[in-house]
Amino acid sequence: MYTTSGTDRRKHPRAEIICPVIMETKRTVISGETQNISAGGALIRCRKRIRPNEVINMFISVSLLSPRVSVSAKVIRSSISYSDNEAGPYGIGVEFRAVSGQDQELISTKIARHLKSENIGWREEEPE
Repeated sequence: MYTTSGTDRRKHPRAEIICPVIMETKRTVISGETQNISAGGALIRCRKRIRPNEVINMFISVSLLSPRVSVSAKVIRSSISYSDNEAGPYGIGVEFRAVSGQDQELISTKIARHLKSENIGWREEEPE
């Protein structure tokens, strides 16, 4: 969650939104889901580790009604999220490097709607 205290150094507010993600590395394709997202990056949960500093292509489904958002991102951190499952999952922190204006607008709109609904105590339902 985004805070305005001195402990959070992020430039952009993060929203706890789960969106399906496909990540392409030089070696493989990995599916996962965002745990939170901002205009500048995301935390992704997936079953395979991606090394820090690796640049990846990501495709994020931010809405049922819009095409996937395409993002070039750099892996900032990669860690195991301990659970009962021995195979992971991993938490991958990414910083967005290249996003088209239209895709950036889709991400920002999704975040703004989520944060607004969180502040007034209701969740906006997406049409199916």
